[in-house]
Amino acid sequence: MALIVVPHTVGTSTANVWVGATGKDLDSRTVTLEFDDGEGGGGVKELHPSSWERWRSWLPEDREAYRSWRRLEIFKPTVRTLAFRRVDIGPLKPRTPYELRLKVDGQIGDSEDPLRKARVTTLPEELPRKGEKPFTLLLGSCFYQPLDSSGRVGALYDRLPEEERPDVKILCGDQVYLDNPWPLTTLFWYGGFSAPGVFRARLFKKYLATWTHSPAEGAGFRRLLANGANYFCSDDHEFWNNAPNFGGVGMINTLTDKDRKWWFKEATRLFRAFQAPKPLERFDVGSLSVCVADTRIDRDPAGNQFMCEEHLQEVKQWIHGLEGPGVLALGQPLLTKETVHQRDTGALKGLRGRLVPVSFDRTLPDYHRQYEALVGQIRSSRHSIVVLTGDVHFGRFAHGELRPGSEGKMVEVIASPMQAVSGLRWTKPLFGGYEDAPTDRFPGLRSCKATDRQNHFATVRFSSNGGGQVDMEVKYWPIPATEGGLEAEPQAVFTIELS
Repeated sequence: MALIVVPHTVGTSTANVWVGATGKDLDSRTVTLEFDDGEGGGGVKELHPSSWERWRSWLPEDREAYRSWRRLEIFKPTVRTLAFRRVDIGPLKPRTPYELRLKVDGQIGDSEDPLRKARVTTLPEELPRKGEKPFTLLLGSCFYQPLDSSGRVGALYDRLPEEERPDVKILCGDQVYLDNPWPLTTLFWYGGFSAPGVFRARLFKKYLATWTHSPAEGAGFRRLLANGANYFCSDDHEFWNNAPNFGGVGMINTLTDKDRKWWFKEATRLFRAFQAPKPLERFDVGSLSVCVADTRIDRDPAGNQFMCEEHLQEVKQWIHGLEGPGVLALGQPLLTKETVHQRDTGALKGLRGRLVPVSFDRTLPDYHRQYEALVGQIRSSRHSIVVLTGDVHFGRFAHGELRPGSEGKMVEVIASPMQAVSGLRWTKPLFGGYEDAPTDRFPGLRSCKATDRQNHFATVRFSSNGGGQVDMEVKYWPIPATEGGLEAEPQAVFTIELS
């Protein structure tokens, strides 16, 4: 049995920790989670077998979804299993690091298994003042594990100076690429000529490879996940390019509505199991409030919504209730152009009497009604709004006013990718390319290029300046595309004052 521990959400006195177990002998073992602040504080949680949720690549009832000749069980089903649960620990002390350890039958493992150890730091009760270590978020998106064989993302994270270490990480989409490499999704499709359960098992394998990625000590995506709280939202590669619409990846897999729904459902199950159990998460640090909102998992193919209406209303209520700057994390940029174009498809138009919207990479503005509603709510905010996002394979810092003459600012920080999927091993990714933010959404908007098609992540630091304002500093940390040494030196730095 393999055990994995990853910190998820965190507060000033509690933390939520994800624990996963692969294998079949969980019910016969005693698993405990220990948390320790190194000064005699902490505790132990026993994880009873009945409290675990279960994921399986094959269930007996799946037989009916397969063609009749395959029900003869010519092929033996491929069965992979995951038991998982999220554990609340506390009471904890504010802004205090806690070591986490999983033990099985009282033992952590013969070789001090690094997958069974992690670390989480609780939130401060107030926003730090000048001279104190700022409250720091790490922002990252787009990580393709097969092209980071030496673990450079985690290695750079491990080399960050202590004063730059993040309190919390926001991973805002494409943490896994379930749709790449595309031949593996095409040739092993669930209704194709493969053993039952093999397609789900291959999607699961991608998650497991990413969550356990530890090619060397102090390196790998596992190193990043295990050190500090993680807030997740999804984007299309947690499903397939342009999901839930046809995206050209895997071809037969996304060609029909039935196949798209099946894949989306199964990928959602894995996203909920490994990443986020719900589409909205919030936390506050003094007057600074952070909302992580998923804009992919509840999209409808018709282009009416990028999130459920009730969740959009919750975001609006959050904006109206702000008592200081708000930080809104999204899976795609807010400041971008629409991509859906009305195309006259001739005969198809004659049959249906309308134009057909065509796009292979929908953006938030393509969902006109919800997009305009969200932008309108941001414009009406009494306090500055900072949008954190990724997806587009470049880094950009954009800022302007919420509305003419407003003291509140509109800021968007883009960080993408951490490890691009496209391109050769040590070259720039083929897709994406820097673009300035559109200037018609917010007055006085300016764009500053930080990176262009270069692997990186960003840190976003906040501190109170004592005058009722919040100082914000953004640093972009490039991940070199060579096998040489890693130096944790920021490539671009931006500062701004928020009200």
